[in-house]
Amino acid sequence: MKVGIAISSYKSDDDVIALVEKIDLESWPVDGVLIVDSFGSGKLNDYCSNSNINNLEYFNFDVNLGSAGNLNKRLILSTEKEWEFVLALNHDALVEKETLIELLKYSHIPFIGALYPLKFYPNKNFYDYSGTKEIGPWRSFGVASPSKDQLIPCIWSSSNGALYNLKPIRSGVIPNSSLWMGWEDYLYGLDLKKSGYIQFLVSNAVCEDSYEFTEKKIGFANVVLSSKPDWYHYYRTRNLWLICWNYHPSFMRFIRIFTRTIIESLLICFGWKEYSRRHSLKLQRQGFYDAWNFKIGKKEIK
Repeated sequence: MKVGIAISSYKSDDDVIALVEKIDLESWPVDGVLIVDSFGSGKLNDYCSNSNINNLEYFNFDVNLGSAGNLNKRLILSTEKEWEFVLALNHDALVEKETLIELLKYSHIPFIGALYPLKFYPNKNFYDYSGTKEIGPWRSFGVASPSKDQLIPCIWSSSNGALYNLKPIRSGVIPNSSLWMGWEDYLYGLDLKKSGYIQFLVSNAVCEDSYEFTEKKIGFANVVLSSKPDWYHYYRTRNLWLICWNYHPSFMRFIRIFTRTIIESLLICFGWKEYSRRHSLKLQRQGFYDAWNFKIGKKEIK
């Protein structure tokens, strides 16, 4: 079985180079590595052109692909190889060699679409099983101990560390690049499920995720919440509602995403400073409006 690695890059030359050299030094069980970049500085191109690492390729695009477009390009380019599976990594790769080896143990499963490592958040001290259910509040809840079940059916997980079967890609089940930023992994998971492919979270393939969290005071309690720039609220809201209304409409998905949107609005009101609060709520409303009008792609955030 042939397996490759596809790495996403955007203004992260040094991190990507360090990752590629780590993969080579540790002799990961792969048949090649490709890198997909946007507006490359030239450093990665020079590195790959002069590297002695076998089957290392670099692709640069003169547009900002965004996270959704980059995943789309990486998986399509991977199908041009003889690979059967590809491990998708960001510049801040979560997985280690041992994680990949554990994921590969289950690649023989019929109709497998993707295998995901189990993420552990050290700054919240829990394991993330949120992708085993439909969209809920988000990564603010989890369990303190990993499941004893090695394989857990799931709907989606982050592409950073996902082992994708390339058979669905070759048959036309491809990540949707129109979301541009955020929730493309969720949409692709739903697409795989609709097309008859199964996905599993692999509990013995654990990796640590340094997702940004910060502690905020809400009333008399200190709560640890996701910490992202204000503009994330626009894409979080817009893309989830695009998925709900246009790509995979269902009544229960509507209820879950509506509940999530309300909860997020309340947390914005109680958890952020005044300017950021007003700005974030404005962006959230704009995201909802643009989803209703089916506005996709990159948005100029003000």
